[in-house]
Amino acid sequence: MRIGRGFQYGSNAFLVTLFVLAIVAMLNFLGARHHIRWDVTKGKLYSLSDQTKQILKNLKKDVKVLAFYREGTGEKLRDLLKEYSYRSDKFHYEFVDPDKYPEKAKTYDIRSYGTIVVQCGNKEEKIYEETEKELTNAILKVVREENKVVYFVEGHGEGRTEDTGAEGYSNAKKALQEANYDVKTVVLAQEGKVPEDCAVLVVPGPRRKFLPNEVDMVRDYIKEGGDAFFLLDPGTDVGLEDMLSEWGVKVENDVVVDVSGVGQLFGIGGPGVPIAAQYERHPITEKLKGIMTFYPLARSVWFRKEGKEGVEGTELVKTSSHSWAETDLSVLKGKGKVRKDPDERSGPIPLAVAVTVEVEEDTTGTKKARVAVFGDSDFARNRYFPFQGNGDFFINTVNWLAEEEELISIRPKQPGFNPIHLTRRQASTLFWISVVVLPALVLVAGVLVYVRRR
Repeated sequence: MRIGRGFQYGSNAFLVTLFVLAIVAMLNFLGARHHIRWDVTKGKLYSLSDQTKQILKNLKKDVKVLAFYREGTGEKLRDLLKEYSYRSDKFHYEFVDPDKYPEKAKTYDIRSYGTIVVQCGNKEEKIYEETEKELTNAILKVVREENKVVYFVEGHGEGRTEDTGAEGYSNAKKALQEANYDVKTVVLAQEGKVPEDCAVLVVPGPRRKFLPNEVDMVRDYIKEGGDAFFLLDPGTDVGLEDMLSEWGVKVENDVVVDVSGVGQLFGIGGPGVPIAAQYERHPITEKLKGIMTFYPLARSVWFRKEGKEGVEGTELVKTSSHSWAETDLSVLKGKGKVRKDPDERSGPIPLAVAVTVEVEEDTTGTKKARVAVFGDSDFARNRYFPFQGNGDFFINTVNWLAEEEELISIRPKQPGFNPIHLTRRQASTLFWISVVVLPALVLVAGVLVYVRRR
């Protein structure tokens, strides 16, 4: 009995259809299990930031988000919450219509549509903006047991956290608070010691010398396991240099010059503003690969381990090969000539060092204090804090010092204004193609079709 050709064709078509349906079903199954999106924007503005991914990855407790929105609204937030939930099985969310469930809205004291409640255990935080930055900060607030305290030293001409001008540190303070640190100030001469609740002591660009007893306070604090962050500008002698050398940190009396001209491209100065993108392997710099940082008027800082027991250090960031360590400090006042002498060190030049120091404790044995020293304080001031990786470098250093490595990251990006600049010739070409050539081609095609049909 011969099988008809029609039956064979039909069978083949049936099998091909089944095969295609099986492929579609498999793709749908994989798509439901594995969420994949491509963000083609220049700054990856529609992808979760590295900071958010790190926080979600390290969630130890369940976090729930209740979004009180009218039915049919909040699609932007829904998409954002889906991204969060794909990153952690401990993140959950629910949309609640206050009109349909007034009792639930009353339980959470909801007074307006668009209120978002973030919960973890008995802690909750309300936010009113559907942005990644607000949502991630709220998660941090509810999952952390308590906020660590960062103290900024004052009394020696340091930059102030309350100063909102170009030379202040209000941007740094705000960023630390958004990372859920408490930020306070301390005058050591008045306090008599570093406060007991200090998690990180920041010395931001002093211009006057520390008193001998103040140096002893800082030294004792570190020897007891305290963590400190020093930002020391060139042309200053603040009395902390000898203390830092005890742990292998050599703060040189020079100013780093960079003649690559990269800084001028960004309109931030001349050779006194070295640009760095060369980072050594360290938790602080792990997320900074490929991101530039700027250091207006910086001195070199080196790590020298020789003869230092119980000390480990890393030179975090270095300038380009087009730089050198200028020893003629008159260039800081615009008097000297920027010219490399044969005895001056050539780049790459290190600008920052991080060290760990083994210290003895009576009850818990050996503990390691952490110290970071930068040869510049301007990079973290308000004027330069938003530039490229400057702000992230500062905050990540504090995170490492506070032993909050899971917070080391690149923070959420904000959409910027990115116009397309065209030359006169490019604009003319675009005009002719879009306004003349393309419409003409459509018209010609239409005429040809009409003629052929006739």
